Amino acid sequence: MRKDILNEINFLRKEGKIVINKSELARRLGCDRKTVAKYLNESCCISDKSNNREYTSKLDSFKPIIIEKVDCYGASAKSVYDFIVKKGFSGKYGIVKKFVKEYKNENRNTATIRFETSPGFQAQVDWKENFKLLNKNNEIFEINIFLIVLGYSRLKYIQLTSNRNQKLYLIV
Repeated sequence: MRKDILNEINFLRKEGKIVINKSELARRLGCDRKTVAKYLNESCCISDKSNNREYTSKLDSFKPIIIEKVDCYGASAKSVYDFIVKKGFSGKYGIVKKFVKEYKNENRNTATIRFETSPGFQAQVDWKENFKLLNKNNEIFEINIFLIVLGYSRLKYIQLTSNRNQKLYLIV
């Protein structure tokens, strides 16, 4: 877009000195008559073309599958892309990535319902197994980390152990 022509046309319009003949105005501005006509139409907010075209994407027929994979399985854009390519998708990874990102951003504001339990009813246990640590003398110690989270109070208890036997004395 040539801003110098647009600015000159807008200036002449404000001054009331606009030349009706587009060819004469084009000669004065040193450009083509079609360029002047284009800028006259744009500056008046008149458009010759109306955009009634409906755009279709290669992704349109696969959107329900993508939404299901993201919602039900928490799939990433790459795994969804690999899946729909096997189903016959011929598009590129970029449009799948963009759609998944926009879809996840739309649904980000949904609330998470917290799962409540009665006191003493439930706990979650987890192990980090064969965790290797080095001391100052570069000796390797292999330990296991035991973690329990109580369901009601969310109190955490952590203990380092040398083995994963069931004989674990909890002091809670």
